[in-house]
Amino acid sequence: MRLTAILTPDQRVRYVVLDDEGCLVEPIARYLKHLDQRGYARNTLRSYGTSLQLYFEYLNQKGLDFRQITIDDLAGCVQWLKLPSGNVKVLPSHPVVQARTNRTINHTLTVIAGFYDYYWRRGDLETDINTKTRTYLSPSARRYKSMLHHLAADQPVAKNLLKQRESRSKPKTLTKAQIETLIGACGNVRDRLLLTLLYESGLRVGESLALWLEDVDVARYQLRVRDRGELSNGAEIKTSAAERTIDVSPELIYQIMDYAVIAHTEEIETNHVFLKMRGPRTGQPLEYADVNDLFRRLQDKTGIDACAHLFRHTSFTHLAKAGWLPEHLRERAGHANFQHTYQLYVHPSEEDLRDAWEQTQEQMKLGTSQIGGKS
Repeated sequence: MRLTAILTPDQRVRYVVLDDEGCLVEPIARYLKHLDQRGYARNTLRSYGTSLQLYFEYLNQKGLDFRQITIDDLAGCVQWLKLPSGNVKVLPSHPVVQARTNRTINHTLTVIAGFYDYYWRRGDLETDINTKTRTYLSPSARRYKSMLHHLAADQPVAKNLLKQRESRSKPKTLTKAQIETLIGACGNVRDRLLLTLLYESGLRVGESLALWLEDVDVARYQLRVRDRGELSNGAEIKTSAAERTIDVSPELIYQIMDYAVIAHTEEIETNHVFLKMRGPRTGQPLEYADVNDLFRRLQDKTGIDACAHLFRHTSFTHLAKAGWLPEHLRERAGHANFQHTYQLYVHPSEEDLRDAWEQTQEQMKLGTSQIGGKS
């Protein structure tokens, strides 16, 4: 099976899954169309399609009908996702590194649960498989307590029985020195501007590629993230809830203006800020593939493995370390969920923990009379 991009009649890129004979896997196509109608972003549709492709590969190998699966079948899928061979008939004879992280497996389980919830609500399934995989924990198990927590304080916490334990490793970030090195290695003014903007604003790469000239407020030193749907270069904001205004430095605004004078000549017919600078499509909006190519070239030059999203993550991590409140981070990041922001960016470094201990260790000392008592 394979995930394939298609072009819709209104010239939008969407995704379907084809089986080994090149035929459409209709249950997946119907569900992805449903999500598309609900306004899910294109990249989210691709991610969901990839997860469902894996699930149907497993069902195909086991000879199972997706309408008639049990909790044991789903548990078997979890085990299959870990197999390096990707084949239910080829089991390792000794311990091996699992093929996918537990985080990826949990994401796949979430997608599968949504898939079955959709078909259950359509009336296409006799039983709701999600009730078989769901258990409920005590309210005290709730890791995050919101401002309105008291309204649901007595409600049990739902948990997927198949969920895998995820490691609590700290997310990767870049240092300021690494960011400066990458910007310095850029070969033109556009690339230097793009990297500077990604770090300072914390915009997603799609949001940066979707910026139009009129989104730059020169007087107020602000950038406006607007939902215009999917644009000609494939760029789009993640959700309509991500519309927001970002405060930036005067220096960044001046840098945008200097670049616009050079790039946006009278021949240019698009309002996109970032444009292709060479080749047969010179003057057309910059695309995701162009940004990926840029970071590959920069890695060859500097040895620093980075990507656009790592710039975003580093930006908000640095803001959190500088004392920004989580609710401010959430607004700037364009997150709908406060907990998501908190878990992503509020993670103290070893140096932070050491400093905190040094500031409080005197308060933790016991009196000498309480130590080493009589034997």
